[in-house]
Amino acid sequence: MATLATAGKRMTFWQALHWREPLWLLLALFPLLLAAWGYFQQRRQAQTYADPHLLPWVQVIANQHSWRKWLSPQTLWAIAWVLFAISLAGPRIPQTQPDDLRPAQFDVLVVLDISRSMQATDLAPNRLQRAALELHELLGLAQGSRVGIVVYGARPHLFAPLTNDANAVRFYLQHLETLVLPTLGTDHAAALDFAQQELAAREQALPAAVLWITDGDIPADQHAALQTRVQILQTAGIPLYSLGVGTEDGEAIPLPGGKWLEHDGQAVRSRHDSALLQNLSAQAGGAYSAVKDDASDWQMLYTKGIAQAFPAQAEAGQQWRELYVWTLLAAMGLLFVWLATLQKTLLR
Repeated sequence: MATLATAGKRMTFWQALHWREPLWLLLALFPLLLAAWGYFQQRRQAQTYADPHLLPWVQVIANQHSWRKWLSPQTLWAIAWVLFAISLAGPRIPQTQPDDLRPAQFDVLVVLDISRSMQATDLAPNRLQRAALELHELLGLAQGSRVGIVVYGARPHLFAPLTNDANAVRFYLQHLETLVLPTLGTDHAAALDFAQQELAAREQALPAAVLWITDGDIPADQHAALQTRVQILQTAGIPLYSLGVGTEDGEAIPLPGGKWLEHDGQAVRSRHDSALLQNLSAQAGGAYSAVKDDASDWQMLYTKGIAQAFPAQAEAGQQWRELYVWTLLAAMGLLFVWLATLQKTLLR
């Protein structure tokens, strides 16, 4: 079992091995060509010296131990030459970096609705907790990007600043359920405006997208303001992607103490307006998806949406572990032994 595990590691190493200048490996053939030329020259001289059937009587076969053959000046020189050729070719393997050290390629600023209607239970366990679960899925996909979170009810607040450290964002999400905003109500337009200002104030101006996560329960008197905010995002070149957390049938809005939000004695039912979200996202050059039980929602919004809108340049941020130093040191060591062996041979 240990042998199989070792073989697996070696296979992984050889698959990951890259060469910076692979043409230098052709130099490694020189000792082989030189040895072949010497062999044929020696054979030609022997045939000139005596007839083939007399050669076994005149040839002298050196009786050397195998380790002495390996320490012969010719062998040491050949191995050192091959190692120098490998060093010039630049062997290296990709070096994996922690998420917080990887250079970001683009920014994704999440605008998360945490208003009272997000406590509705038409999606289990409720809309807000389902949104948090969806964000955990996003963080697993968002390689090469910085992610930040803006939360809003009646007013928007920066909940998690833009970072490429996914674990830091997950830490913030642990406290999302206990977050209490100072004011009640929902102002979707103000939240998108706040997100656009946050992106405009960045020190590192990377390509950016806004990911709006909401239950889509938007009053008609906010539609005009939302249209204006979407047009501003479009002008700024910031696409808007929307994830709808809710159902068309909707659900009553729970209150603390087991009661329901009521109006004129009737329970207020929060319904998801998917048509409006789809229209707004399309206007800003993004896409819309309702929450799905499988991964098709993020397939549409992130894999085929944000990630394709801002394709990450893999080589730009790739870090390499250079291996040429080890072959170079080995070649220099063998060269030193070769010189010592050659000097000893000449002094005899």
